[in-house]
Amino acid sequence: MEKPISALEITSSGVKLAVGYVYQHDVYILHALESSRARLVKGNILDRDEMIIAIKELVNQASKELDIKIESVVLGLPSNGLEINSRRGETNTTDPSSKICDFDASNCISMINKQKGMDKVNKKLIDIVPYKYILDDNVSYEHFPKNKVSKTIAMIADVEFLDQAYEKMFTSVVTDAGLKIDKEVNVTNAAIKYLSSFDIKVNEYVFIHIGGRMTTLGFAYDNRLAKAQVINFGSEDITDEIAREFNVSREKADYYKKVLGIDKNPDFDFVTADGFSVEDLARVIKKSLDKLVNAINDFLIGIEETARNLFILSGGGSNLYGLDNFLAYNFQNKILRFTPYVYGARNKSYTNCVSLIKYFAEYEIHTSPSRPYDLTLTRISPIIDKKGGSHKKKIEDLLDTGLDDEVL
Repeated sequence: MEKPISALEITSSGVKLAVGYVYQHDVYILHALESSRARLVKGNILDRDEMIIAIKELVNQASKELDIKIESVVLGLPSNGLEINSRRGETNTTDPSSKICDFDASNCISMINKQKGMDKVNKKLIDIVPYKYILDDNVSYEHFPKNKVSKTIAMIADVEFLDQAYEKMFTSVVTDAGLKIDKEVNVTNAAIKYLSSFDIKVNEYVFIHIGGRMTTLGFAYDNRLAKAQVINFGSEDITDEIAREFNVSREKADYYKKVLGIDKNPDFDFVTADGFSVEDLARVIKKSLDKLVNAINDFLIGIEETARNLFILSGGGSNLYGLDNFLAYNFQNKILRFTPYVYGARNKSYTNCVSLIKYFAEYEIHTSPSRPYDLTLTRISPIIDKKGGSHKKKIEDLLDTGLDDEVL
């Protein structure tokens, strides 16, 4: 088993760190914690010093509690300005018996890297994400066909770019906190790859991750991220609107949002301690969601019409009661809310961190020189109430509308 993987995500609600591993295709979390000391403001890090301190505090606490030294992380990057292109790299296999090995995958990646247009001005290559492998006689595979026999192998992959200065803003605070970066991964891509391990039964959908002040829209096609967009709106903006409308503190507004959400008045007379009804609150929340609805409508114009039939929601803000029905009414489609099926982080706000661990452990071809390997089984927690059967779980089984462990 490989050593535990540490996933770090800098978000609009704070900094998240999850430490875990993948065993028999399932993610197990040893430690998960969030610091609200520093956060993104409109997608940017405004106070580098506070961000560095927040990262150090999280890493030190996790290292102390787990009794391991965390020296590197998988860094999750947001989708702001993400550019995605498709590329193909092809090579002859190197093994004398023509068995495909990791080195052949490295050669394919190298061929893609050398192609014209890969050195974009002011852009940083974030990731090369293979989605198809083609062998002799045009036999194709979705996943890396290690040990299959073929004289040639072609890799077709999505290549992801971010603005160079924007990427540097994130990596610099991590390295200045004394950490190495094992790999940079786009969080939306990682989440869609994680969702592909569940039985969704559709090839296209819109993934909506709602955070504190940012929401990411992702168009998923054949388990690939085809397009992404970030809007500066999240659950905390709803709280602000409630506080303004009813002239209450943010603490009270947040409480009303979590407890009542979008709902109808009960059959008996009821008003809150601040004099407004459940439907009064619902009206304000719906009004604040206009920005989200408009952004989704704009996003849908540029994607396949069939993808509009299903929205999958995650992120802490997706726990808002009644949000699924509100979106279903506005877009006349099916809405699912996804919670990671993970011991230690069964929480929508940790969807991206869990996805980063899964992505780095399994999806990435094991060719990175920084990959830590440990062939002994360590830190295997007992499996509690683990059900047998097919690895692919139905996504409906992962729906969770409870608010007890969520940060909205």
